[in-house]
Amino acid sequence: MNEKKFNYNIILISTGAVVIFISLIISLTISFVANLSLNQNRPVSVDNPTKVDIVILSESSCSDCFNLTPVIDSIKAENVKIKSEKAVYISTKDGQELLAKYNITKIPSLLVSGDFNKNDGLNLLFSKWGEIIDKTFVLRQIGAPYFEVETSKVRGQVQLTMLVDTECSQCYDVNKHEAILKQYGFVDNDSKVLNITLDEGKALIDKYNIKLLPTIVLTGDLDAYPSLIKAWLQVGTVESDGTYIFRDGVKQMGVYKDISTGEIITPQPKVTPNQQ
Repeated sequence: MNEKKFNYNIILISTGAVVIFISLIISLTISFVANLSLNQNRPVSVDNPTKVDIVILSESSCSDCFNLTPVIDSIKAENVKIKSEKAVYISTKDGQELLAKYNITKIPSLLVSGDFNKNDGLNLLFSKWGEIIDKTFVLRQIGAPYFEVETSKVRGQVQLTMLVDTECSQCYDVNKHEAILKQYGFVDNDSKVLNITLDEGKALIDKYNIKLLPTIVLTGDLDAYPSLIKAWLQVGTVESDGTYIFRDGVKQMGVYKDISTGEIITPQPKVTPNQQ
């Protein structure tokens, strides 16, 4: 069992078919993240910066919850000067009062106050990310994992298992899956790669009748990723026990192996009418 580290370079995939899979997720999940990047590239004036105060609401039990740093960086990029930045745990008296006052249901969250009425760029971000209550911006749109206030549970923790057959050296790099999923909010510091020769790998193959490799198996609180659920139906299956198996999508990723026949298959590029 090997622990894999994320590498952004592997997301540059040569096959056009892979883009189809990526677009299924990117068009449905966390458009909020894409908006961050777009706004960071938009030039703004450095004169007369908007001055704001920020309060970060967090929960100590959720160490791997959604990272607010890109959010704060995007706010700064809109010609904003942060006068003060305060961290508040929701278990404290101040935290409980803020939860109640602003009806906050997911943690982490962010409160921004200040004279931002005349900053059009900042107000555009705020209109996409949340709402303004009593002249204070309240962040609502966050990705998983997050702490659900109502249930006091951390939502969106998942386990990513990548299945490979090491005898297929030409098969596509299974780490492409890890890159795609982490790009859209998945956090799994214990992702693992299993060879089908290992007992654990064999057990997964038999239990879920997996025929095409490489592939991935997702377990955990996947209900916290509703956009993925919708996209997944086009590339895989959801088993009766809630496990996600990447099946038909394997054919879109590159060279793969049909372990039921032992055949190694190289998908042929689709020919469009203009190419004929």
